[in-house]
Amino acid sequence: MVTDDELVHGFETGTLTDFPHAQHVRLTIIYLDRHGREDTLNRLADGLLLFATTKGHPEKFHVTMTRAWVELIVAARAACPGARDAASLVAACPLLLDRDGLLRFYSADRLNSDLARAQWVTPDLPVSIGDVRGPSITSGPEGHEPAGEI
Repeated sequence: MVTDDELVHGFETGTLTDFPHAQHVRLTIIYLDRHGREDTLNRLADGLLLFATTKGHPEKFHVTMTRAWVELIVAARAACPGARDAASLVAACPLLLDRDGLLRFYSADRLNSDLARAQWVTPDLPVSIGDVRGPSITSGPEGHEPAGEI
């Protein structure tokens, strides 16, 4: 297992050979600790676009998916303030390790749409991100939008 600093370095330099969902979650938690929500969104956008491009798949850059995961992790951290590191947070909120967890909040058609890939779209199902024990996703401020799962 790589250290937090090694994971961050590999992500930011585009040298990771793979980047599975659990590492996405872990990196997001590390970034939130170090940089706060807005900077985390920007860093993930830049890094995910670099990662997708270096792997030859820039089309996998997905605005809504990444922002929704950040919001879900922020909500889980708010609901479980004592669970600050990745291991304790995913133990308290195992939904975070479910790659398809966003389908609790989005229909597959909406989440997989070209619009959702290109820009932020709000969830369309009646379950709120807050139902994972935290605040719900909202449209939030506009600006540099994040990328998505690779």
